This record gives sequence, C-alpha cells and structure tokens, in this order.
Amino acid sequence: MRDTEGIEVLYYSNLSNSLAYRHRFFWPPEFFRRVHEQLLHTDILHIHELRSPISASAYRAAVSANVPYVISPHGGLRHLGKKNVKAAFDALWGKRILGRAGALIAVSPVEENDARAFGVETHRIRRLPNAINVGEYQHLPPRDAFRSRRQIRSSKIVLFLGRLHRIKGPDLLLEAFRKVLDTFADIHLVIAGPDDGEESRLRRFVHAMRMEAAVTFTGFLDEAEKREALSGSDVTVLPSRSEVFALSAIESLLCGTPVIMSSVCGMDPLPEPERGLVTFVTENVNDLASKVLMMAGPAPFRHNVAAGREFVCHEFSAGTIAAKAESIYEEVLRRHG
Repeated sequence: MRDTEGIEVLYYSNLSNSLAYRHRFFWPPEFFRRVHEQLLHTDILHIHELRSPISASAYRAAVSANVPYVISPHGGLRHLGKKNVKAAFDALWGKRILGRAGALIAVSPVEENDARAFGVETHRIRRLPNAINVGEYQHLPPRDAFRSRRQIRSSKIVLFLGRLHRIKGPDLLLEAFRKVLDTFADIHLVIAGPDDGEESRLRRFVHAMRMEAAVTFTGFLDEAEKREALSGSDVTVLPSRSEVFALSAIESLLCGTPVIMSSVCGMDPLPEPERGLVTFVTENVNDLASKVLMMAGPAPFRHNVAAGREFVCHEFSAGTIAAKAESIYEEVLRRHG
C-alpha cells in the first residue's frame, strides 16, 4: 500500500507480467482474494475497463456487498478485435456488469453512441472526459529541440503520434502526405509510436513512393520525448478510423501545436479552429491533404496558442474532471439509497 497525494493505493502482483504486457490478460490472485473485504468499507466502486477478470471479480464482490458501482469502458465496447473472445465474455459477464451499473461513464459522444448500441439506457449514461495533468506542460522544451535531435531540415514538420495500427490511420496520413509533397516539398512527416502490426507495410509504402528523405519513424517515445515532438512540430494529425477520446489532440494544444483530427474522433467540447483544431472527413485522403497544406503549408493558418491552452486547462484539467466525477458518484449514491 502507498499513499499518493493523500490517496491510498493498493498494488497487487500479476501471475504473469508477460501475459499482461503481450495480451492484456491480468490475473492478480491476491486481488481476487481480497476485493470483497475491501469493498465492505467502500461507499461506491468505479470499475475501469469492461472485459477483464479483474472487472468481473469486482462486479461480483460489489453485488455481494451491496455496493453501487459505475463503469468506464475506455473505448472497449466495440468488438474491433478478438471478436469471439469478447462475445464470449459479454455473454458470461459483460452484459450483466453493464446492466447493473449505476452509471456508464462515457469519455465522449462517440462512446455514448457505443453504449446505446450495446443496449445501455440513455438515462444511465454520463459523460466524463479523461483528465490531463496540465502542470506537466507548464515548462516545455525549446521548439527546435526535436528538429535538432532528429536532424530534420525541412521548414515544416507534420506529426503522427500513436500506435502503428490500422485503426489509428497512419496509412491514410501517408497517402495524404504523398499528395502534399506534390504541392509543397519543404515539409517532413514524423511517425512516432510503437509498432502494432503496421510498421513494415508503412515502410514499404514510403519506399515505393520514394519518400524516405521526407518521412521519419521514431518508434516509441517516452513522456519527455513526446512533449518534445509535440512542441517541435507544426501540426499534429490524428487520422484515426475510430477513436473514442482524442487525448493526443489535447496534449498537442497544450504544447502550442495545432491539430488536424478525423471526424470520427471523440472529443467534447471541441475548440474552434481559431483555438487550434480542425477536422477532416474520416478516410478522405484528399480532404486530409488539403487540411495539412492549410495548417502546415507555405502560408499556414494561424491559431491563437494561448486560447488553445486556456481551453484545455478549463475543460480537461484534473480539478474540472474530478468535480464532475464527484457529482456522478453522489447521484448514483442517492439513487442507491
């Protein structure tokens, strides 16, 4: 047990860290033995993630102890992968966990729609965006630090930040970037993030299009490197085919860098273009290319950096989100009686 900023935190060891890392399969035996005991001294439970042995165990303990609970699926309601496994879990546990939840916490309108499609009644859905620690973005690295470290000589840098997976859309950005180069050659694309099955295909495309000199793959970036990349780029692009909450967009705005975001990405409220965010029609490569030229071309659109940062601090700071969470907990407790 540790005390973190006044919060008591309990840690439980996994049976296999390899299974947890490679397959997101978490099995902490001591947690399973103690969860019911812990809930006997709890007013309300907040379950994070739906399809997990931990969630199923916490659900059973909450029902047994008559403790109300809310659940945050964190984008996990759709069957985007491992469909048979997810369908089996839903038949055994998922539908019951959702059915008895005092509230389903959706991070965006996108996740609200997913919840309704799953059969969750609208009156039990509450919106609570993810919070961000704005204090970590008070002291940013110099804007030329990333350019210097990666030896990028082009005048403009376009950044993709995320897993290299089809759902994140890096292939769409590469296709759009090829079109951008036909119009404006003094521009560089940085693809930052760990491989999740797509890197070799993306590299083959770059080679086939002879774009090696204009594209950099960085691999995984730690927090400090991520802020350096965000601060040093001219625009961050989120070309996702599905995204319930666009955290990278918020981080980019805090770093003073404007954002181009797919129309299917979840984020609410959305800042106006003047504050640094524009959208493109999802999977429309021509629209994406035109937005890249608009935001990082030879005559880029100028946004109000201070207004973008102020928007994020007001809407997504820890204090703002904590107050909304407390309001949801109080509502569920009143209904529980």
